[in-house]
Amino acid sequence: MIHDPRATSALDPVTGRERTSLGLALNLIGLAVVVFWFVTLAPGRSATVLVLGGVALVAWLVRQVLRAPVLRLVCALLMVVLGALTMEPTDALTIAPVIAAVIALEADHDLPPWLGGASAFAAAVIASVGAALAASSIGYLLGALGGIGIALLVGYSRRQARAAELQRTELAERQREAEREQERAALFADRARVARDVHDVLAHSLGGLVLQLDAVEALLEAGRVDDAAGRAGAARALAADGLAEARRAVATLRDPAEQATPVTVGAAEPATVRTGGAPPARIARSRPEPVGSGGLEDLVDAHRSFGGVVSVEGDVRLAEVDGRHRETLVMATREALSNARKHAPGAPVTLVIARVDGSGRSVGVSVSNPVALPGHGLLGIRERFAELDDGSSVEVASSADAFVVSMRVPVTPDDRESRS
Repeated sequence: MIHDPRATSALDPVTGRERTSLGLALNLIGLAVVVFWFVTLAPGRSATVLVLGGVALVAWLVRQVLRAPVLRLVCALLMVVLGALTMEPTDALTIAPVIAAVIALEADHDLPPWLGGASAFAAAVIASVGAALAASSIGYLLGALGGIGIALLVGYSRRQARAAELQRTELAERQREAEREQERAALFADRARVARDVHDVLAHSLGGLVLQLDAVEALLEAGRVDDAAGRAGAARALAADGLAEARRAVATLRDPAEQATPVTVGAAEPATVRTGGAPPARIARSRPEPVGSGGLEDLVDAHRSFGGVVSVEGDVRLAEVDGRHRETLVMATREALSNARKHAPGAPVTLVIARVDGSGRSVGVSVSNPVALPGHGLLGIRERFAELDDGSSVEVASSADAFVVSMRVPVTPDDRESRS
């Protein structure tokens, strides 16, 4: 009955309560002592007292080995009633099972809290009546009532300790569940990010690949085999680059450290297109390596190499923006240019990079092109800026003949000071 965390414990298979070997041992020792004196002092006592007291002691013993809650409750009630009835004839010897039962009933968290108090009150009434009938001394009565009262307080203290233990366990479980939810949310966020990256890579690379292959077909029909071979080489480099980027995006889901690892593609140098006797024309890589390090210059070159027309205003290097925001701008601009090529191939695109307020705290990038239809790419752009959570924003506006994506990110204080 006494709980010692250091003792080896086991769970009650029915109630789930913890039973300690030390508590069981103390109960058995106390029971053995009471039985010894009960038998020793048995001569001269009535058979009724011996039977009732013996049943109370047997109930105490049986309760230690039972697991069924109902039977344990019955045994405890027998200990209270019979122990109180025989308390005065046995010179308060059977107060021991009464005290043990009151403590157990009050401490049991699975029983109503009033049951322990009711059993203590019943024992006190029975003991008082017995003392009055036997004309016992007031000292005897006060001692018996005091013992029952202390048992009730001990049981209540154990109930409170058990309640605090259960509360701590529940709180720990809630914390573990919250951690699991957080891990699941982080996993879903990683999957969404990977899906977004793969979409951006495939939309850009495959869109450019289609344009390159269309050019190869046109050149072959015109008999310009050398130029077609150059375009085919550029298409291969573009496909290899897109494949490497897709692998990188998937690898980050397994190991986030891979996200910071530069991507190695098939060709060490940018692909070239041979156009007769003219110097080779540079075909830009589909994505800077590492992400955002080259600003928007590679994207502009790639768009033009795919046959697109783009006019640029401002610093395409994004020198005033830190790496995290530069990467977001590069990824979003790449998606915007891919949309322009997809929905309005050959139509002019305007790319503007400029400070967007008088305080110089923000840099804005806008991409305008003929009207495009909303899709997963635009959703991905919004998600990227939402993840920054620092005042960065993206706005999409459309009119009768134009579709404009306007992006804004803050300039870090160090950047502003270094350029002031």
